Amino acid sequence: MDSAKRIDIMGELGSLSPKESIYEELESKKILENVIGFIPASDSADVPIMVSNLGVYLADMGYSTCILDADVFYPCVYKFFGCESKPKGRGLLSVLRSDKMDFRDEILKTKYKNAYIMSASFMDPVEDYLDIRQQDFERVILTLKDMFDIVLVSIPNNPPLEACYVSVKTCDMGFTVWSERVDCALNTSKIMEFYSSINIGIAKFSNVILNNVIGLRFDRDVIKEMGLKFVGEFPLVPSVIDHSLEGKVYISESAFTDRRYKRSLERLAKLITN
Repeated sequence: MDSAKRIDIMGELGSLSPKESIYEELESKKILENVIGFIPASDSADVPIMVSNLGVYLADMGYSTCILDADVFYPCVYKFFGCESKPKGRGLLSVLRSDKMDFRDEILKTKYKNAYIMSASFMDPVEDYLDIRQQDFERVILTLKDMFDIVLVSIPNNPPLEACYVSVKTCDMGFTVWSERVDCALNTSKIMEFYSSINIGIAKFSNVILNNVIGLRFDRDVIKEMGLKFVGEFPLVPSVIDHSLEGKVYISESAFTDRRYKRSLERLAKLITN
């Protein structure tokens, strides 16, 4: 894809609706399988932080990128970008409750060019999401798919939740993110068993990423034994977490970037865009 020709969505969101041809001259070059999901296999996998860095890396490559934070109960991605949460009832909840195709005002514009966030408000009561229909969540994902070059979905490990199983169902490509924890294999088996029981294909999430690797004596052979594919790893870099706590994305704002971490982002970005 010729990234030099990408249109700056920051300006386009202010003037065009999704129904209009934002990418008229680029339609033939658009990535078709552009909704990418990430599921954590353990609490220590830190998927939102990894996805935030990947999103900015892809944005720097010239792709308009939206991160959908599917954790409607505990949204956190917006914090890592130094953004203010939408007010109560705005953001994701607002577009789920409306059949409007134009929800530019509910998308968070970050300080990073081409990088955007769709997130629930942290002030939303939990019960507000209990009556959301699966077709409404699917509609939002498909609309984002048409609006952006790439949509990264941070999916919490809460399989029965509509936001989770609809995300898994709708994603074009998926990754299961492990840490060096023995429970990751068992948790992954449970995830796959659940989705299979409700007739949702899980094969697209057979790609495994190891995150926060510090070199423990973790048996990686179990990945292959489970019929899964190991596609890469991200080293534990304390600065990555430090930057996220400060509302900054490491890969863009760190004065000294860990080469191993950057190479891992590069490999993952190529896998997604190719």
